Amino acid sequence: MDKRKSIFLSAISGNVLEYYDFTVYAVFSMAIGKAFIPSDSEVVQVLMSLVVFAVGFITRPVGGIIFGYIADKYGRRVSLVTSMLGMTITTFTIGLIPTYSVIGYYAPAILVVMRLLQGLCISGEGAGAAIFILEHYQNLRPGLTAGIVHASNIAGTLFATLVGVVFAIYLPNLEFAWRFAFILGGIMGIIGFYFRLRVSETPVFVMLSERKKLLKAPFLHVIKTAKKSIFITFCLGACASSLVYLIKTYFNIFFCNVLHFDDITARSYLAYSSIIMMIMMPLSGFVSDYVGRFKMVTLASSAIFILALPCFILISYPVLWMQLLALSILAMLGGVIGGVAYIFIISLFSPDQRFSGVAFSYNLGIALFGGTSAAISRWLLEITGLYYSPAFYIMFTSGSFLIVTYIMKDDISNLLDSNLKNNSDSE
Repeated sequence: MDKRKSIFLSAISGNVLEYYDFTVYAVFSMAIGKAFIPSDSEVVQVLMSLVVFAVGFITRPVGGIIFGYIADKYGRRVSLVTSMLGMTITTFTIGLIPTYSVIGYYAPAILVVMRLLQGLCISGEGAGAAIFILEHYQNLRPGLTAGIVHASNIAGTLFATLVGVVFAIYLPNLEFAWRFAFILGGIMGIIGFYFRLRVSETPVFVMLSERKKLLKAPFLHVIKTAKKSIFITFCLGACASSLVYLIKTYFNIFFCNVLHFDDITARSYLAYSSIIMMIMMPLSGFVSDYVGRFKMVTLASSAIFILALPCFILISYPVLWMQLLALSILAMLGGVIGGVAYIFIISLFSPDQRFSGVAFSYNLGIALFGGTSAAISRWLLEITGLYYSPAFYIMFTSGSFLIVTYIMKDDISNLLDSNLKNNSDSE
């Protein structure tokens, strides 16, 4: 196989598998809630299950620091291989944890620990895989490439969703069917781990190493020298992930637990929206190569702010075409903002600091606003009784990002221009 294809496929396939491992929990969150959460209330079980899902995001900023240090100090390849191994082990373990009825409160406690470790390990993926590929490809069509990488995240979610649909059709009455999904993820992780061991380090990191430009404390250096880049990346992480993770996690709960759709229908809706996001992300990245990253993220966040409320109002109506139209628009918006997000934030940092800077700040935004979006959305619906109440949360995150971009537009332009020169010098 061609070397470039091998590099691309190993990074993309690993990304798909890791995001399958991380989001398969959301697909089976109701079954997991029944297995691990002691309560007579289905609403409480669902909410607590979503809280445990959100717990997996707490360690993402810490993981960003750890894997950023590994990547900027010892190599991008080492970081990606290590994160893959960690995700594989924790996913296997979740599939084997005894239920609450067997070992009591030890069951949810072990589940929480495994989700914390998953959050730690997933921090090395996503934008990290995009950096790995871009540094190998020497920034050839960077927007398109980064968009494809982000689409592979959604491919992992889609794969988990399709597994959920198959289980709902063929194993509808098997209470522990969700375990097979986690065990499958662990097996696939071993395969992905093997392929990642076979790829080489990026030329950019090798060059930095040969020129002795590797930093002793990458994260501290980023904190001292790239505060504006960190803040902007954090804000975009909050804006993009609050919508993307709401689509990936909340709607499955909404259709099942609130509108009382059957599992097959709800997961089919999730698969449909995932496919749209997968298509839009590379397209968004491709367009950004021509119109600019800054313009794309500004237009996308503006559209999200304007269209979020109408879309959520449409979804609340029990009419198929209205729900599909709203899901289509939201998924397209999530695809557009997500498709340009990786290349935008990578472009804010110089080569010697980009992995640490991106991994920490973007994961911090995801942890605080993306990972909590499903739980907050379900809570907002519960206290207000309004099906469209989650729209206000999305409007808050997108509106906040728009304000930041308006205030810091000169800083953003200068950062993008200066780091474009740094990237050219490193090639």
